[in-house]
This record gives sequence, structure tokens and C-alpha cells, in this order.
Amino acid sequence: MSQAKPATWFEDDPKPNTFFFQSPFRSWKFVINTVLLVVMCLSYVAFVWNYRGLRFSYILIFLLFNVVYPYWWAIKRHNKIRELYLSGRIPEQPPNSPVDSLLQVADDSMNEGLRNSSAMFGIYLLTLVLWRFQHLR
Repeated sequence: MSQAKPATWFEDDPKPNTFFFQSPFRSWKFVINTVLLVVMCLSYVAFVWNYRGLRFSYILIFLLFNVVYPYWWAIKRHNKIRELYLSGRIPEQPPNSPVDSLLQVADDSMNEGLRNSSAMFGIYLLTLVLWRFQHLR
């Protein structure tokens, strides 16, 4: 007779952080941030298109410094850490090692910062749209 094997539903098998050792676009977090960047840029274009009689250079500056620049900066810093890995100065770390924990914190901080800056710009743009609707009445 066959023996019943216990099913492991939640396995505690930690894996090392590999975000900085491959393309950032292989991370679901970074892909979400890329989609948010595109959505914020398209939202800005739609806002300017709908209210083209007004001057919106301050919103463009806010978009560039709050959304686009942090995204560019994140790609630049990701490439710097990846170059250190490819040159062998940062080897791939075992799970839960101090360097692996540091890389995990850097990954989370970078991606959460990008997501928060995109969300803040989206809230700002939504506030402007609602303000415009209020003044159109």
C-alpha cells in the first residue's frame, strides 16, 4: 500500500535576493513601478490635453522631479550594484546573510520609494482634476 506523504504548504525555504544580479525588469515590483511611471506620464498628457488653455509647466516639473528622476536614479543605482556583482566584488549571497539582508532592504526601499512617489503624483493630479471640476460648475 502507498503511504500518505505530508504536504508542505508553507515551506520555510528562504531564497537569496537576486534583484540586483539580473535585469530590474525581471522583478514584479519593478515592473509595477514601470507601469505606474507610464500611467503617470499618460495621465499628465491627458490632463494637459483636457485643460490645454492653462499653463501646466509646474506640473511637468513636479512630474519630472518626483516621478521620472527617481525612476532614472533607481536604474542608475541598480546598474552600479549589478556591475559590482558582475566584476566579482559582490558575490551571490546565501539566504539571510548580512549582505543578502542589506540587498533586500535596498531592493524594498528603492521599489517602495518609486511606488510612493508615483502614488503622490497621482494623488496630486487627481486633486487638480477634482479642483477643476469644482470650478467648472
